[in-house]
Amino acid sequence: MTQNHATQWRFTALDTLFFRESRPMESIGGAQLQSVFPPPSATLIGAIRTAIGEAHQVDWKAYAHDDHHPLKAIMGSANSLGPLSFTGPFLMQEQDRLFPVPLALLHAKNNDVDQFTRLTPSTDITVCDLGEVILPKKRDPLAGAKPLEHAFITDKGLVTVLSGDVPAENAIVHTHDLYHSEERLGIGRDHAKCTTIDGLLYQTNHVRPMKDVSIGIVVKGLNCAGLPQHGTCRLGAEGRMAAWQCEAVQTLPSIKIKGKNIMLVLLTPARFNQGWLPDGFSPVTIAKQQTVWDGDIHGVKLRLISSVIGKPMREGGWDLVNRSPRTMNSLVPAGSCYFCEVVGGADPSTLHGQQIGQDTEYGRGEIAVGHW
Repeated sequence: MTQNHATQWRFTALDTLFFRESRPMESIGGAQLQSVFPPPSATLIGAIRTAIGEAHQVDWKAYAHDDHHPLKAIMGSANSLGPLSFTGPFLMQEQDRLFPVPLALLHAKNNDVDQFTRLTPSTDITVCDLGEVILPKKRDPLAGAKPLEHAFITDKGLVTVLSGDVPAENAIVHTHDLYHSEERLGIGRDHAKCTTIDGLLYQTNHVRPMKDVSIGIVVKGLNCAGLPQHGTCRLGAEGRMAAWQCEAVQTLPSIKIKGKNIMLVLLTPARFNQGWLPDGFSPVTIAKQQTVWDGDIHGVKLRLISSVIGKPMREGGWDLVNRSPRTMNSLVPAGSCYFCEVVGGADPSTLHGQQIGQDTEYGRGEIAVGHW
């Protein structure tokens, strides 16, 4: 492969993996430090760029201090990705991509039977801190229904949800079928004295993926000439070993959009300047003093009616080149749903697979388009 086209990189664990949550090691006290899985995109991007540099036999000190280093034209610098952009990361089972369960899908287990319903915009106006707005409501009165946590959905299941229906039970893949958690106990070491350091005892929770589970990310803009198609690398905190390989990019499942009522589902976390509200949207008061939000996404004018937003994600990371922490950001989590009306005659299906918000080159803000 010598062209600058999209390529999917897939990482497979050779042991446990540890992708530290946003809390720093020194602040955890007696609490166990959890692992984030799938990991932040910056972690995989760092591994890919390291593989690119090693393939070019780079001198990392020269790369860090030379603003005109030739490798920066291929993979950018510590503060810019240069020609590269990414989509993901995402979990894979065998060769299939798994997706976050849309938060508009609710689940309940009654008499050992899995049942599903959906959230749709209510017909009633509710007064809250956002003004007089329409909030989501259950389509069916399913007792005990709530969003699915610690689970993913298959491509067929996602298509069903985007089509406005509820998926089959076997379309849901729970995390205990994808990986196990392993507790670890460690202590700080003084390498110069070959002794331990008082007060630096810590606990971590590692992830051990099943043998058919891997992590995928799509790379765009990379000149693959001279690059190997597979290899091994250290991935995440503690430098755990993983194997990687390059392969063809999979097509994102889609549906034919009919009508003007669409639902946008975040497939990867997004960063917006206005918190939960996508960039370019602003509040508008319409009939009966109802507040909606009008905006434009990639040339498609939309009116945001209601939304289902998950708990904010906190994401930071470590800058290997400058050996310092990266800026901590709050992200809208994957699975969040926005119920919109299309304004005008633009085709909303063009939004499917697009990325919205800030830092899209880092894989953030990938969306799928469906009905509500």
